[in-house]
Amino acid sequence: MTVAEHELLETRRAVANAKLKEYRNQCWRLAILASRGTVKKDEAVDLLWEIGIAHALVRTLGEDRLQAIIAEAFAGLQQEIAA
Repeated sequence: MTVAEHELLETRRAVANAKLKEYRNQCWRLAILASRGTVKKDEAVDLLWEIGIAHALVRTLGEDRLQAIIAEAFAGLQQEIAA
């Protein structure tokens, strides 16, 4: 791999990682809003799934991984509420 190819690959990875990090942040934000009754949980989950498709996260990570990320946020919040 040439230096140029390596640098281009690093750029792709950096953008993908930033996108995934922000996606996780938004999952948790919507989970919190759903727990407060500000948004409906099913609407929030549907929106997150649509965003995952639109931004190629489903294609890149796979359906199972994306579902796990969404579930983690909503389940994590439920555990905090129960405690």
